[in-house]
Amino acid sequence: SARSQIAAALWPKASDIPVASAGTHPAAFIEPAAIAAAARHGLTLTATEPRAVGDVVTDDDLVVTVCDNAHEELGTSERTGHPGLHWSVPDPVPAGTETAFDDAFSELTRRVGDLADRLHIS
Repeated sequence: SARSQIAAALWPKASDIPVASAGTHPAAFIEPAAIAAAARHGLTLTATEPRAVGDVVTDDDLVVTVCDNAHEELGTSERTGHPGLHWSVPDPVPAGTETAFDDAFSELTRRVGDLADRLHIS
């Protein structure tokens, strides 16, 4: 309800490669504190309903998990047939503080930038 939506909103600022956010157990709504954190950093995080991985991922997609549980649930790229990366970014929702959300935002900004520098459309 927070991390993948933030990462997906950051991505278009770093790359022209299409992106989508999805979860293994999507919440009913994007966490309002994630929307507020994005706004503090000058990013608009649209409050669209989170989607399930099965509704979003296609055979050609690179799957980046930001949640340890989702990473474990989805398994290895050999098992799923999708190339994948895992970014273990702490979930800011349980802490619920601005600092936790800002820390997650900063970490995702760094990781999105690093990945975008390495990927290119062929």
